[in-house]
Amino acid sequence: MHARDYRAVLNAIKSKGYKAKFVPITWPRTTIDKWVTELAAVYGKYDPPDTILAGFSWGAMTSFAVAAERAPAELWLFSLSPYFMEDLGSLPKSWLTKIGHRRVSAFQNTSFSRLAAQIGCPVKLFAGERELRKWPATSRRFHDAAKKFKDCAMVIVPDAGHEIEHANYITALRENI
Repeated sequence: MHARDYRAVLNAIKSKGYKAKFVPITWPRTTIDKWVTELAAVYGKYDPPDTILAGFSWGAMTSFAVAAERAPAELWLFSLSPYFMEDLGSLPKSWLTKIGHRRVSAFQNTSFSRLAAQIGCPVKLFAGERELRKWPATSRRFHDAAKKFKDCAMVIVPDAGHEIEHANYITALRENI
């Protein structure tokens, strides 16, 4: 998996007056169940009404799943991955092969619709313009998510792909959080 430098993201969030904490997740050879357990352990130390949960890609899926169990003040989802049970049938087989059968099996038990029904806080959905054009499954997940949340703001980041560290993504963060 691609290693990302989240310093610019954290600095953008902090520049708006928020305190930000990066939560490292063990991604290699693990499934969403483990990711949720790791994030929930850290999130359990915070008061949900005073906390904003945010995540990128699989981290967005993870933050979303945790938010469904213990509602934060807000939920910010950056480049939400399309690996929910509702998405798996439309994904290219190469994507499923690449992530492995254990992850696919775990994602088959992760329903976007079920989790979305439990979200009552405001949601901000971000996605790169190029990633939405390049990957139809990501575009479908983004637009479907926007319809499922009661209070949702959508931000499509111009000329950005699946790269939260992209300068345009950082600008969009500063302008929309």
